[in-house]
Amino acid sequence: MRALTLTLVLLLASLQTHAQKEGQALIDSLVSELPRAKNDTLKGRLYKRIADEYFFIDTKMALAYARRGLAHVKAMPWERGIGVFNTSMARAFSDMGNIDSCMYYNQQALEVFRNMGDTYNMSTTFNNIGVAQANIASNYPEAIRYYLLGLKEAEKQGDKYLMANANDNVGSIYLAQKNYPKALLYSTKALKLREQLEASDIYNISREVGNSLNSLGSIYYQMKDTAASRRYFGKAALMHERAGNVEGLAKAYGSLASLESRNFEARLTYGRKAEQLWEEVNPAHIEAANNLGSMGSAYLEMYRSHFLPKGIANPSQLLKQAEQYLRRAIKVSEENGDISYKSHFTGVLAEVQEQRGDFRNAYYNFRAYKAVEDSLFSQEEKNKIAGLEGEREIALRDKQIEINTLELDARKRQQWLLTGGLLLLAAIGALLYRQNRLRNRTNVQLLRLNNELDEANQVKARFFAILSHDLRSPVANLVNFLHLQKEAPDLMTPEAAEMHQKRLTDSAESLVETMESMLLWSKSQMQQFRPQARRIAVDDLFDYIRKFFAGTDCITFKYHNPETLSVLADEDYLRTIMQNLTNNAVKALKMTPSAQIHWEAKEEGGQVVLSVTDNGPGASEEQLNALYDGSAAIGIKSGLGLHLIRDLAKAISCQVSARSNAGKGMVFSLVLVKA
Repeated sequence: MRALTLTLVLLLASLQTHAQKEGQALIDSLVSELPRAKNDTLKGRLYKRIADEYFFIDTKMALAYARRGLAHVKAMPWERGIGVFNTSMARAFSDMGNIDSCMYYNQQALEVFRNMGDTYNMSTTFNNIGVAQANIASNYPEAIRYYLLGLKEAEKQGDKYLMANANDNVGSIYLAQKNYPKALLYSTKALKLREQLEASDIYNISREVGNSLNSLGSIYYQMKDTAASRRYFGKAALMHERAGNVEGLAKAYGSLASLESRNFEARLTYGRKAEQLWEEVNPAHIEAANNLGSMGSAYLEMYRSHFLPKGIANPSQLLKQAEQYLRRAIKVSEENGDISYKSHFTGVLAEVQEQRGDFRNAYYNFRAYKAVEDSLFSQEEKNKIAGLEGEREIALRDKQIEINTLELDARKRQQWLLTGGLLLLAAIGALLYRQNRLRNRTNVQLLRLNNELDEANQVKARFFAILSHDLRSPVANLVNFLHLQKEAPDLMTPEAAEMHQKRLTDSAESLVETMESMLLWSKSQMQQFRPQARRIAVDDLFDYIRKFFAGTDCITFKYHNPETLSVLADEDYLRTIMQNLTNNAVKALKMTPSAQIHWEAKEEGGQVVLSVTDNGPGASEEQLNALYDGSAAIGIKSGLGLHLIRDLAKAISCQVSARSNAGKGMVFSLVLVKA
């Protein structure tokens, strides 16, 4: 009997509302919950639970839901979910016999769980890799190595579910090696652990106990104890039928067919039931190949016993049916990469060919069968497996001896050093504690002073850079015009005087605007000042901006706020940010025909996004550097510009970004808390 692939579960809250349903009814109930999932995490759990249940009914559907779930958790992103769904993908490919894809997804999952330190899911993944090595590659030493790694992690946690799965899998390897006492030992441990499981939505107890009963039935069958084998398989069938486990029921029927050695009618009945169930759940499963091969063997035995079942009139038809079933079994085994079943049924096919008189092919097939059997069940393979288990037992004993030795040594040292050592340690400890407190206190003070000095230097550098550029330019224009008017008033025509007068007025207004912005920026740099957050209607904000730029000619302003949104922020800070963004857009559109500025407010992900879009020439990455880099040079043509926007936005916890508008113009966006 082959080891069952483990079901990996999300270590999160279970979905208790479905606890009383099983099989397809449970799946239908879970699928109906998907559209109503309250959040992405719950939706991910639903995908995982649906995939887990489909593994016992329809492997292709299990793969489909595992793939959907993996895409969903990657988009979230959810690290543990990514690991879990990688394991589900691996399980599906394992059931389909695709060793390469199975190992790829298992390794991906193992890497995720190792990085997280998730020992529970590491244990499950080790077991899954062991299943793939045993069922697909027939590499028994490698399989048992992974099973023992999984058992080690499970024992650390004391998790009965994981320990049961690991023990059951180890037992299956010993069964394949015909070491029946060891197989019984591990499989019985697994059954006892599963019987101790408490009812949970994570696993189906009937299904788990049924799996153990199948394993024990297989062992007793190999031991020729048909009475015990029939008892265990019969109980397993009832358990799997109760759990709605099509895969487990198919295995049980296939095993019951094998028990009906000379009762050919019953043997065919059970075998056909198993064949029908495997066609329904997963015709590519390795146990489906086992059932097909058993059917082929049954037809060969009927031919030798001169027994003709209903519907067959000619004995030669029995050999034809036997060959057809055996070739199908060999093909499925080959697709799964299973050497053991392929070899065994090749040997049976050789016997059929011998009966049909095809001695040449019978010889070649028998020789191939013997070569593989000698390799798989050689003493060397048995020694490797025994060595791996021996290493584990020795490692456990050595660890316990080491622990005991350390405990004895520690007690001896405590006895010798207890009296004098305690006083000495107390004195040294008190001294070190006092020194440590003084040093920590000094370090904290120095760190705080250094931080304050750094911040003061940065603010000072920005302040003088702004003064040197943004205030000096308009003041210089004002002084130059006054000197010209005083010293050579006759040199200016009335038109020139009017033009200079306008320039002077513009410079003075720009100076006032810059000073106001500078004062607000300076306030934002002072630690004792804090923005006063309150509810701001976006409509009121844009009314203020519209009035501010009411005299701007040649530019069309548009405003869009269909949801009548409000934000939570400091009104003065936010007005200044939006005013500067709009002012920058106005300056950028001076030479643009059909100039437009579009203000928009919309809700995204529970937050409000305010955007200012223009159709101007755009800006280079160097020009936008000051929006993100606090160390960027200060003094671009737009005055305080992006520096002011950056610092004020930071003060009110607002995210600012800029991007090109489809290759023409710019889009500046603010992300704020919705009021």
